This record gives sequence, C-alpha cells and structure tokens, in this order.
Amino acid sequence: MILSFIAGSIIGSFLNVVIFRTPQNLSIISPRSHCPKCKSFIPFYYNIPIVSFIFLGGKCKQCNEKISWQYISVEIITGILFVFSFSKFSLSEAILLNVVFCCLIIISYIDFHYLLIPSIYLYLLIFLLIPYTYITTQSPYQTILGAVAITTYLAICTLIVGIIKRDINILGFGDILLIIFIGGWLGIIHSFISLFLAAIIGILYIIINNHLIKNETIKIPFGTCLSISFTIITILKEYTKLLTF
Repeated sequence: MILSFIAGSIIGSFLNVVIFRTPQNLSIISPRSHCPKCKSFIPFYYNIPIVSFIFLGGKCKQCNEKISWQYISVEIITGILFVFSFSKFSLSEAILLNVVFCCLIIISYIDFHYLLIPSIYLYLLIFLLIPYTYITTQSPYQTILGAVAITTYLAICTLIVGIIKRDINILGFGDILLIIFIGGWLGIIHSFISLFLAAIIGILYIIINNHLIKNETIKIPFGTCLSISFTIITILKEYTKLLTF
C-alpha cells in the first residue's frame, strides 16, 4: 500500500504539470518544473511529492510566493486512488483504472479553473472502454447499452430545459463525451446514480458560491462534478453493498 501511494503521488506530481500547462498550450515535457512567478527552476530535492510542499511551508524557496494547495491535493488524491485500485483489483484492472483516474483528475482541475475539458483526455477515456470490456466481466453489449441509455436520457433532459430557458447551450460537448464514457464504464444503473450525484454536487457548488460571491452569474464546472461522482460511485461499489445490483 505504501508503494502504491508513493507511485500515485509521483504520478500526481506529473499531473500537476499537465494541469498547469495544457490550458496554456505549453509542452508538458520541457522546460523542467519552475516557479510560475519568478520562473526559477526547481531542483529535484525541492520537487519531492508532498514532502517538499510541507518542508518549504507551501512557499517558493526563491521568491517566497505561496504555492497553490492544488499541487499537494493532486498528489495526495492520486496516491489514495492508486492505493484503492491496487488493493481492490487485479494488476491489469488496477492499471487501467488508474489511467482513468489520472484523466479524470486532469479534467476536474482544468474544468474547475477554466470551464473547459481538453478533448484528448475524453477521447482517451472512451478508447479505454475497449480494453475494459476484455479484462472485466462486463460485455461490450452492456458497455454500449449503458453509454447510449445515459446519453439519450441526458439529451432529452437537456432539450427540455433548453426549450424552457431558450438556451440550447446547457451542456458542452466535453460534458457529453464524459457522460458517454461514464455510461459505458459503469453501466446503466450506476451511471444514472453517478449523474444524479453529479447534479447534487453541482447544486452544492452553486449554493456555496452564492453564499460567498453575491450577484454573479455562476457557471457549473460539470465535468468536475461528473468526475467526482464517478470516483465516489466506483469506490462505493467496492467498499459497500449499497450499490450492488
């Protein structure tokens, strides 16, 4: 479990680079890690996941600028999810699920900050449904049925709301692709539960923002909500019998 957490936190450190650079169309390979403010390169001994953040007191060693809590949160979350997957699934299933978790973490943070979802990670998620049907007990029929059912339901609901509000841009194309993946991976029942939970998370997001930010139009990062709900449902399926059908 310790090795799984360490591996996950190291991967999480790389995910931070992807999250920071992808929306800016920067290379995720070069240049090496540096402070966003003073641009000074970060030596490897100050770039150790979790440990370095704590050791530096959450500040850059050169300019004393605060380091975003996003960095350590991504590393911890990735580490925890790696421990979960490797402790509950076979090696092949765990690796596949970890790739999914990594994509969802990237999507969650980018959508939360920029209200956009990079298409490449959505296409990767949908592609992963192919090996998923071969290494698990879920048949291709169940995968396709789940994807079609949840997407059709969401399309009808979106159309109705769009007609009422006279706004057809209720959901973005990225949200739809993410729904297709969730439906294919979780199947009909669990994907509907995931969608319902995502809606609750979205409502809570609005309530919290209305309390903190008055008189501003609030847009929900629904990709973030869907990613969180998918992760919760995936974990609950393994640790409880409440979602066993």
